Amino acid sequence: MIDKLKTVLIAVPTTGARPLLPLLEELYVQSRAAERGGRTVSVLLLDNSGGGSEWVRAAVARNGVTCQQVSDRGFAQVRNAALDLAAHYDALVFIDDDERPCYGWLETLVNSAEKSSADVVVGPVPVRLPPAAPRWLDGGAVLRPMRSQPDGPLHGPANSGNTLIRMATIQRLGVRFRPAFDRVGGEDTVFFTELAQRGATLVWAGAAVAQEIPDPERLTLSWTLRRAYRAGRAVARLERTLGPALFARRMHRRAGRIARGLARLLWGAVRRNSPDCVRGLMDFAFAGGWLAESTCSRGRELTTEPLAVDRAAPGSRRRLARACADETRGSNDMSTRESTDPRRRVE
Repeated sequence: MIDKLKTVLIAVPTTGARPLLPLLEELYVQSRAAERGGRTVSVLLLDNSGGGSEWVRAAVARNGVTCQQVSDRGFAQVRNAALDLAAHYDALVFIDDDERPCYGWLETLVNSAEKSSADVVVGPVPVRLPPAAPRWLDGGAVLRPMRSQPDGPLHGPANSGNTLIRMATIQRLGVRFRPAFDRVGGEDTVFFTELAQRGATLVWAGAAVAQEIPDPERLTLSWTLRRAYRAGRAVARLERTLGPALFARRMHRRAGRIARGLARLLWGAVRRNSPDCVRGLMDFAFAGGWLAESTCSRGRELTTEPLAVDRAAPGSRRRLARACADETRGSNDMSTRESTDPRRRVE
């Protein structure tokens, strides 16, 4: 018997730095289509701007959506607010404010969850570049490599940019986004990995597509390298929470990443392949961020409880660290937003 998800809350975290009307108009269309199928769908703006935003006020006035101020800055704070506000819904859907859902996105997420009885459904987020985007972005693959897998059990880590979460699972397991990762990122990868460790089922729905529309400053080399640097910091912070033994064993992997970066840079220079050169520089930036966080911030902001990985499962800590490291290869939402971006951390 299919477990129907009759009530759905769509949460849009924002700091109000972007126009919201195009996204909200598309969400309105998809919500009405879902309601014709017997569901109740609500859209919620989570304003983390700290003082209100013209974009947010305009969106609320024109679309009549609900807006919730989240005074504590940080993306874990915003997502935890969404979990609290969705407590009486069957499902919570996260979509970021720089994304645009494609046709059938919402119905695909919900139908996938119902048919598979999954606790979490993750959809792809391809990057949509402007026609004049630099060639070294490799069609967006430098910003976000596309996952290639069939529908079904999720292979690898999950993040929260295009995700459905069954709220009964959250209430049963009590997992939260960790504020210790507010400043460097990685809270979403840790959250979904903890869910999986506690027995939740995560599946992939390839047809539930939401395209990322990057801001112009994201199409620069300096932003891309800063992003990789922050990814390195996030992974170092996660590894320290997993214990000093694992942390020490990761040193050789960072040396390997530097060697890979050098190889990419040289090979790209010989072949005149700018994407390879950029990926090499990103490897250097990642290793630099990891080293900086590891040596200069040891123990800082890590007063929270250890991650709830399954200690009875061999290698569970290593798998969690590997998941976060994999999630930062090239792209990810894992860590790397600037303070002016609705998904970015305050440094």
